[in-house]
Amino acid sequence: MPAYENGATPFGQRPASELAAPSQRTSGGDISFDTGFATVAPLNGRTLTDTVGASGVAFNQGRGLTCTAFGYPAAGPFDGESLQSCAGPATADPFGQSTAHGVPCDMTGGSSGGPWFIGSGSAGSQNSINSFGYDGVAHTMFAPYWGSVIQATYVSASS
Repeated sequence: MPAYENGATPFGQRPASELAAPSQRTSGGDISFDTGFATVAPLNGRTLTDTVGASGVAFNQGRGLTCTAFGYPAAGPFDGESLQSCAGPATADPFGQSTAHGVPCDMTGGSSGGPWFIGSGSAGSQNSINSFGYDGVAHTMFAPYWGSVIQATYVSASS
């Protein structure tokens, strides 16, 4: 539902016609590959890109870049009805349990799947999605590193 805000869906609902995710996540459960891609069906003969535009995507980028995360957090103090964002330099998983990186962020549950963009806004290329947080690591949203495995999944979903 592009541009969803407080129940309003100005561009309608767009069903996914195909889904793709890395087998490391779907079969192995590896949080380092917690990314999926959806092919979105046209609505009234218009593609989603024709209707609202599209961002670029970037893979195999350097670590430690400043990124901006967006999402619709639903757990308190949020209600899932409005878009939120946070930004900062990405840092490595402090426990070394994944290849994910995190940015300073107070978003809560419900924001998973929201895009990460390189830079301090949405004008850059998307290079990950909100994935998880750790108890004991306050105010940090973690996201998978988009390397060659996730890139291959994207290419497969795009063709």
